[in-house]
Amino acid sequence: VVSTQSTVEFQTLQHYFTQTNLRMGLPCWREGVRRLPLLTTPTARYSHLTTSSLLISCSLRTYPSAAQFPCVPLSTAPRWQQSRLLTSEPPPFRKEKSSALPFMFGSLAFCISMAGFSFWFTNYQKEQLEEQQKAAMEKMNAKPKTVGKPLIGGPFVLTDTDGNTVTEKDFLGSWLLLYFGFTFCPDICPEELEKITETVNLVDNMPNAPKIQPIFLSVDPKRDTPELIKTYLEDFHPRFIGLTGTKQQIKRATKAYRVYYSEGPDVANTNEYIVDHTIVTFLIDPNGQYCQNFGQRYSSEEAAAIIAQKMNDFYHPDDQED
Repeated sequence: VVSTQSTVEFQTLQHYFTQTNLRMGLPCWREGVRRLPLLTTPTARYSHLTTSSLLISCSLRTYPSAAQFPCVPLSTAPRWQQSRLLTSEPPPFRKEKSSALPFMFGSLAFCISMAGFSFWFTNYQKEQLEEQQKAAMEKMNAKPKTVGKPLIGGPFVLTDTDGNTVTEKDFLGSWLLLYFGFTFCPDICPEELEKITETVNLVDNMPNAPKIQPIFLSVDPKRDTPELIKTYLEDFHPRFIGLTGTKQQIKRATKAYRVYYSEGPDVANTNEYIVDHTIVTFLIDPNGQYCQNFGQRYSSEEAAAIIAQKMNDFYHPDDQED
């Protein structure tokens, strides 16, 4: 298997096999392909040769694989290949660089899914909020069910603008709109009396609706005389009845209807003071029982509609909802 194909010193050949620790019979790897041993004969067999031009070649007859994959001298092989020539282990697996496209498509899909989820969740919260608001509105608009009636109203003895003594019994059989105020009120009382006037006119225009009697009850007996009240009410509905009385009579009437009032201080003794009082109008049925009260937030149209409903419930109790 040894032929003189080129000029190489024998010492170089012997040094190659001994210094590189490449033993005979061990497998040799080159670029991941395993091949047969280069030589099966010990190097001592060539010790008798003289210094001459020698080169090891692999016989195609004995070593077919060696001819296909000739051994590369260690000194001329690349550094990464030298480590492979000195070991029988296969080369480490080199992972190819993966493309960034799958990662980009995955990130894009994740972003789209998160955007879709956010859109769905926002709409879901909006629908839930709308349903809650709708349920709350239906609950507010539902007709309240009450058990019994509040203890508002009671007996009173007062004086009308003609000087006649009247009691609560004189008004039985009539619907009443009762307002507590005073004639020296700068703005609130005139506005409320005007609203009562409009409400009475609206109810009078309803077919088959009974007449309503508006009443003004003064909480300022010190200044509001029957004559002054009569003159004051001329600017409002012609059916208005004015009532006043002594301080004790007014106190009993306001206590019966749960109305607060307080006379303000008269520092200069000029008889000019303000009376703080509850701003409310009471609806009384023909039996003298309390039905409804209207504060400042009610308009005349709203009050007239409620009065019409109360009248219908009073005359047709079978039509009331359970």
